[in-house]
Amino acid sequence: MNVSQSVKLAGILVAVIVIYFMVRGMFGTEVVVEPATTPESRFAVVIEEITPRNWRAEILIRGRTEAERKVVVRAETPGVISQTPALLGSEVKQGDPLCVIATDARAAQRTEARAALAKAKLDYDAAVRLNEEGFRADTGVAAAKASLDLASANAERASLELNKTQITAPFDGIFDKRHVEEGDFVSIGDPCGTVIQRSPFLVTGAISEKDVAKISAGDRGTANLATGETIDGVVRFVASAADPATRTFDVELEVPNLDGKLRDGVTAEFTVFAAEREAHHIPRSSLTLGQEGNLGIRSLATDNLVQFQPVRLLGEDQDGVWISGLEGSVDLITRGQDYVKAGQIVDVYDPAVATEGAEQ
Repeated sequence: MNVSQSVKLAGILVAVIVIYFMVRGMFGTEVVVEPATTPESRFAVVIEEITPRNWRAEILIRGRTEAERKVVVRAETPGVISQTPALLGSEVKQGDPLCVIATDARAAQRTEARAALAKAKLDYDAAVRLNEEGFRADTGVAAAKASLDLASANAERASLELNKTQITAPFDGIFDKRHVEEGDFVSIGDPCGTVIQRSPFLVTGAISEKDVAKISAGDRGTANLATGETIDGVVRFVASAADPATRTFDVELEVPNLDGKLRDGVTAEFTVFAAEREAHHIPRSSLTLGQEGNLGIRSLATDNLVQFQPVRLLGEDQDGVWISGLEGSVDLITRGQDYVKAGQIVDVYDPAVATEGAEQ
């Protein structure tokens, strides 16, 4: 009798089932089939722990040298210049004559005023004695005192006028320029010469709005002059108000000039080193923008949770940028920060581990 193919297959299937249950009964083992699971797909990022470091801003300012005190000494009385005793470029002391005006009749006027003062003094003393003896009224004493005061004022005025013929240095310095020669006539206010104080000197410049808050009086600075000189100094002044035209703030660096070699008006570049503060140094590529367009970084909090932290840019160098606004150590996302958002949970990818696995 012929048996069909389908009947043969059915018999084989029944035999397999019977064998399965026999084996299960013999060994008492339950075969458990685990359901297939698919873990949640997470984006992997690379992080780097950054810690605060000491940072000092270096602000480059362009300017020029300037004498702290530079005065044009002027005539206070009219007359003809009779002498110019100060030599150009020479060192002068306070009170040294720079220009001398001919005295003319001034000396005689002073002698006359002094004589009148002496007579008025005698008249006053006599009036006082006579008043004490009862031979002069009080009004006579008052009149004599008024004459004495007038004579004293005239004598003082004559002495001052004579002293003004000596145009002198107002302070110790260098006689930098002579404006008149012997024989010139000067009126009140006409210049005689220019005196420059030797030390200290200033290097002046202007700083932008974005940098003015980084420096303050007392910060150290170094200036490089167009003459090739390099000098160190201290910031003496930072303007509180900006120039309306340029929106910049004036800065003065005070430098010593004891040897008198510095010159007024030399082009200079000076660097101001701000006070040290704590900041974080990060790669430029780690900077990103938040949802509101503010500058910041993305870092990992606990449980690999992405967070956005706003920062302020302080400065930069060839290796990266310096920022403020972070506290303590931070797990900075250095790769993948532009593909994740705050509140997202991510995996941390370690390039070093991956490299070792590939080598093995």
